[in-house]
Amino acid sequence: MISIGTAPVMPPPGTSPRDQVASTLEAKVETGEISAEDSEAMLSALDAMHEERKASGPPDFASGPPSREELTAKFDSLLSGQVDAGTLSQDQADQLSTLFEDGEIGPQAHHGGFSNAGGQDLNALVQEFMASVLELVQTGTSYDQSGEASSSNSAAILADFKV
Repeated sequence: MISIGTAPVMPPPGTSPRDQVASTLEAKVETGEISAEDSEAMLSALDAMHEERKASGPPDFASGPPSREELTAKFDSLLSGQVDAGTLSQDQADQLSTLFEDGEIGPQAHHGGFSNAGGQDLNALVQEFMASVLELVQTGTSYDQSGEASSSNSAAILADFKV
């Protein structure tokens, strides 16, 4: 059996990133980590940041996706703008920054973004998984719907493929 580590937790189908953040903030209110007023201010600031980012057009990924450090720096810059605009207090911005850095909100939240729960890089896990799949295909071993091993003649299709 192929094992690729801990699978990322996926949000329920149809859950928007905003709903995920609202849910995270609501949980923080319920545990007393933040006040309801702070939660509302944070969500309003995040909405404003989203609108600002949308207005600036699509991101340029010509040189690849941004690193975690670049994303954190951009997020902190947007938070500073919200503090300057009076939408957030510095304490609220610091709390959001910590949530972002800890992976509780942002692109890595709920879907494995930068790493999985075991701390492994998601790209490394995907490479490992694909290498395992390739090995199975090249050896002609596959599995039927019941999970039992069966043979296959599909090895020739990917015989020269390299990961």
